[in-house]
Amino acid sequence: GMDTPISVQAIEKMIDSRGMQHIVFNDKGRALGLGSVQRCFTPSQRRVIAARDGGCVIPGCTAPAGWCEVHHVIPWRDGGKTHTDNGVLLCWGHHQSIDRGPWELSMPDGVPYVRGPGHWQWTHTTKSRTRPPAAPTR
Repeated sequence: GMDTPISVQAIEKMIDSRGMQHIVFNDKGRALGLGSVQRCFTPSQRRVIAARDGGCVIPGCTAPAGWCEVHHVIPWRDGGKTHTDNGVLLCWGHHQSIDRGPWELSMPDGVPYVRGPGHWQWTHTTKSRTRPPAAPTR
């Protein structure tokens, strides 16, 4: 509803925070289909991810699970699924900056690994009280 141009970065941030739907039109402008809106993780998926991660997965961050948001490791706009194997807990601050670095995320076999300052190798971090850290798979 706005005629004012905005940056691609602003559009990507709106897609990440609010989602988007693909609409398919034919060559005459008729709407043929509307894509899925299932971008947000369900409460059940969030409980599973919280039990696995225990809080923000960035090493040294002490934010508990209840203060975190679920982040798509492979972005939803790039085809990443809204699935527990593609979601990790990040505190608000890390969630806002994860795409700019310096941290990287990976999900081999549905287990979160991070790499960044002081952690140059892929490192599995967990703050879960119910599970020990997974053995390295890389």
